[in-house]
Amino acid sequence: MHVLIVGAGIAGLGAAWALVRDGHRVTVLEQGAIPNPRGTSVDSHRLIRRAYGAETGYMRMITHAYAAWDRMWADLGVKLRIDTGALSMSALTDDWVATSLQALKADWLPVEELDARQLAERFPLVEPRGIAVAFFSPEGGVLLADRIIAALARWLAEKGAVLRPHAPVASVDADTGTIRLADGETLGADLVLVAAGAWAAALAPALAPKVEPSRQVLAYVDLPDDLARAWATHPSLLCAERATGFYLVPPVVAPDGIQTRLKIGDHLFSRTGDAESDPRIAGIDETRAVFDQARGRLRGLDRYRMAEGKVCFYTVDRRPGRETFQSLPLGKAAWAMSNCSGHGFKFGACLGEAFADMVAGRRSAEAFTQYAAGEASVIPSAARSL
Repeated sequence: MHVLIVGAGIAGLGAAWALVRDGHRVTVLEQGAIPNPRGTSVDSHRLIRRAYGAETGYMRMITHAYAAWDRMWADLGVKLRIDTGALSMSALTDDWVATSLQALKADWLPVEELDARQLAERFPLVEPRGIAVAFFSPEGGVLLADRIIAALARWLAEKGAVLRPHAPVASVDADTGTIRLADGETLGADLVLVAAGAWAAALAPALAPKVEPSRQVLAYVDLPDDLARAWATHPSLLCAERATGFYLVPPVVAPDGIQTRLKIGDHLFSRTGDAESDPRIAGIDETRAVFDQARGRLRGLDRYRMAEGKVCFYTVDRRPGRETFQSLPLGKAAWAMSNCSGHGFKFGACLGEAFADMVAGRRSAEAFTQYAAGEASVIPSAARSL
């Protein structure tokens, strides 16, 4: 089968990887460069974590995610994940952190609950005062996102897939599997997959009632040498108190020897902005607002220097309080995948495999949609062999 994929982020390239493994012919179209610095997937790092609040489907899918990433590392010839574990903490006893802890314990997943003394002794970079619930999950780490996208693009090209950067798509005929590019060229395939991130709803109008863009500000931080060394072996940090809070990605050392920056992101969705026209550099005040969320939660924050603010765009579930991935058929010969809501990168490999399973008839369309939505916990790809 020939599959045309629109979008060279982790959703599109993850699906391309799994489809090529299954023997399909794949063409990937990307409106910018590959990797595209404007894309949501292209940044130095992303988190993988087991904690998921009450979303037990996604919590359990992490098992599939780890297995699929291991298959991808075997193909790429390099492991592009740094295993750090994940530390979660909150001043509240009835919020996302507490719910995550109970869900992990209910499924007998590895987790260490920490009191204030243990938190201070184990993780001296964080401030234990005022923390009511804290736990460490050994299943967690940092995915080197931009390196993964670049390595996948190289692997796909080596395996015969066609990658076409700077090929913006103007329209998709979902019933005939035909794509028209902005320059007027038309392309056809047996199946089209629209995985265009924050631009997907424009090409797949059926997504528009389900997802909306969300402009997110990220604060990048420079550290003195001693703190950089300490954070390089520290777990990621999730400090989510009800709907507010932040996450912190530690500055890990990649296989090429380059250390990434420490990154702080906002736990809230803005639900505003335009991915096409908004600049990707954040203003100093909005960057400072994200950075300052760590005040009182990290010790010695005055030694941390806010270096740069950047903007990325999520596509988020329109329903308040929900962060579900949306995957749906568009017609007789097209699908759309919107695997974002700020937590989609970690599932890029296993959702790619799940899509390939559906294309091959190993899983029904309904089952694939439910799986992507975090409503099922078992698919054949969890047991695939290397």
